[in-house]
Amino acid sequence: MVYLLLKQPTKDINSWRESFDRFLEYRKIGGELSCKIYQTPRKKNELIVLSEWRSMDEVTEFLESQSFEMIKELEVNEPLTIKLLNKQGISNYIKQLH
Repeated sequence: MVYLLLKQPTKDINSWRESFDRFLEYRKIGGELSCKIYQTPRKKNELIVLSEWRSMDEVTEFLESQSFEMIKELEVNEPLTIKLLNKQGISNYIKQLH
């Protein structure tokens, strides 16, 4: 298993979520097993998207897809942060947020 972590600033969380959810089918077909979305404690308009994927190959292919290009367009002025992590990497990253 591999985890894809996206840190994404947004203007309007509700409209972002609606747009993001439109890509659910493409993410599932691409190999996504689960996805959780969190609001960061310090910046209310910044989201952390944590998704679990079957393999590194599948998540890499998704990151190079047109669907992901459209997801990146949901970002606001700040660039999207992309990290590929294992389970331990997730714990370490989340600790940094607090």
